[in-house]
Amino acid sequence: MTETDVDTQEHRMIRGSCLCGGVRYVIDGNVSPIGQCHCSRCRKVSGTASNAVLWTATGSLTWLEGEELIQRFVVPDTNQWTSAFCRLCGSPMPHPDADGKIYFVPAGTLDDDPGSRGIAVHLHVNSKAPWEVIADSAPQHAQDMESERIDS
Repeated sequence: MTETDVDTQEHRMIRGSCLCGGVRYVIDGNVSPIGQCHCSRCRKVSGTASNAVLWTATGSLTWLEGEELIQRFVVPDTNQWTSAFCRLCGSPMPHPDADGKIYFVPAGTLDDDPGSRGIAVHLHVNSKAPWEVIADSAPQHAQDMESERIDS
């Protein structure tokens, strides 16, 4: 998924940080609405049923403090599927996509209001946890944005 796959919110400065405050960043650019990924990897990364993220262009995110505290893990035998986290507190942190064009930003790390209300889209719904119930009316895709919608 790219920044242009979902309409972007109006431009605003948005700050974010990790739980311990050692890593801080700012987004100065457009962001996507919040999407919810239900794949098994996002469950493992978040420790919850799914992972709420937004997207921004790589040039819009600036590390203010603690970039050296970010640990990255690339899942073996995948197409560069990456997890980034603060190595002090374990908070998930923004990381670029495989092409280096956008940052995936965990919504829970935002300190400022991104302007989104609710979830805009659900992704990888075919692999959601069997105990999870999606209770909103946002579009649901079997896999990524290009895959079939399964909620209609």
